[in-house]
Amino acid sequence: MYRSAHLLIAVVSIVFVSCSAEQKLKRRITGEWSIASYQEQNVSGENGAAANIGTISFNRNGKGSKNISGINWRRNVSEGRDFRWQNSANTVTIFDQNSIFAKSWIITVNKRKRQEWKSTDRGNVQTIELRR
Repeated sequence: MYRSAHLLIAVVSIVFVSCSAEQKLKRRITGEWSIASYQEQNVSGENGAAANIGTISFNRNGKGSKNISGINWRRNVSEGRDFRWQNSANTVTIFDQNSIFAKSWIITVNKRKRQEWKSTDRGNVQTIELRR
């Protein structure tokens, strides 16, 4: 009985801490961000970097919008549409059809005015830096 009470307290504590970290991140990223830089490192050697390619906004209700252009090696991709998003304590997932940003991003820098996210797919690495 004593052991199961400790286990229950430990589980509740872990859930509480992870939920609060998740909510803290949600509050932190809500709002409009400038996309200061976007980089790709591809296994095929087709690397690229672009600066100031647009804006991305995250609303509290799990929806958002983006206005992106100027990624030259992607045939000047232009994205100006709405999307859905969700987060965990250290990731943000963007849901959008036919978007290079629709994926799960791991947050490597989590500051109030600066975010850096990374994502991978089949050996390719994408990095995005957001600034307020």
